[in-house]
Amino acid sequence: MAQATSTPVTSGKEPQVANIAVIDYEKLLAKNPAEVAKLYEACAHWGFFYLNLEGEQTKEYLDNVGALFGAAKEYFAKPLEEKLKDTRKEIPVYNICGYKPMGSLGLDEGNMKQKRNGSENLRVPLDLFYNPDAQPDLYFPEGMKQHEKQFTSFIKQSRGMAIRVLENLSDHLGLQGEQRFEAYHKSDEISTSSAVLQHYPRTKLPEGTSAGHFTHTDTGSITVLFNTEWGLQVFSPETEEWEYVPPRDNCAIINVGDSLKFISNFQLKSSLHRVVPASSHWVSESRYATIFFLRASNTVRFTDTEGVNWTGGEWLDAKFQNYRRAHMDQEKNAISTGKLGFSGLWDGAKDAVAA
Repeated sequence: MAQATSTPVTSGKEPQVANIAVIDYEKLLAKNPAEVAKLYEACAHWGFFYLNLEGEQTKEYLDNVGALFGAAKEYFAKPLEEKLKDTRKEIPVYNICGYKPMGSLGLDEGNMKQKRNGSENLRVPLDLFYNPDAQPDLYFPEGMKQHEKQFTSFIKQSRGMAIRVLENLSDHLGLQGEQRFEAYHKSDEISTSSAVLQHYPRTKLPEGTSAGHFTHTDTGSITVLFNTEWGLQVFSPETEEWEYVPPRDNCAIINVGDSLKFISNFQLKSSLHRVVPASSHWVSESRYATIFFLRASNTVRFTDTEGVNWTGGEWLDAKFQNYRRAHMDQEKNAISTGKLGFSGLWDGAKDAVAA
């Protein structure tokens, strides 16, 4: 297969770093009022924050994240033909389970005009562990079987962490009963929640592919993210410019997704973000991410930015289908980015920065 090369573009400018809050997880567990208020402000204004996980009770969790980075490097180094054995063609399964290649094989548009998406990933759905009989077509990828224990632990602990965030937001807003945010995410109800290992190569990309990841808002409610390199950018609500969210030691990057924005009646912000190879802080040939997406139950109903009513399951299907359309077609609705007429394409020359 022909390959394209993408290297960091630099201009001598310092990269602009987003001024997002650092929230202390132990204080959230203790329901510290000041920290809960800080959490709400971060979710309402930026939709992004760092979650500080320093402490004995999260040490094992962070060690497991490190082990999954090692597993990702092993898995994505395999030949494409081997990884494709973990791919299923049935779209409802393909969307949340198994291997998804980059470039034209992966279906999604990229972060540059007329380019395909430059990341590959491996997905493991939460319902494999919580509702295994409800979705019999789901499976644990064979090529990752030796790391099933680490995946299981990461999914269960990340879900618990995301639920704690929702509980604190519900407390702050005085929500009760079935109106509380966590009530839309019951473990015994079918959902599309999943864990993902993602690989972003900087070079040796398939022809017609751009390094990084396309502009979007997340489909679900809470995303728990760890990554190895710079590259993640958020569209700042303060400057209306793209700003970096670099990895931070002992911290998860947390962001609000669409369904929580809609469920909260737009009180919380689902922020635009993307991954670009524009900073020399991205020093390795490959960038890796370990992610958990908490999504609302498939039967939960909400209304989107354009006034259309969806279930949680329908929203994911519509969102992922939209990512596969040409950018000019995506811009005809607000599904991908929350904005009509906006696809957030990266201009390598215009947006170039340097460390």
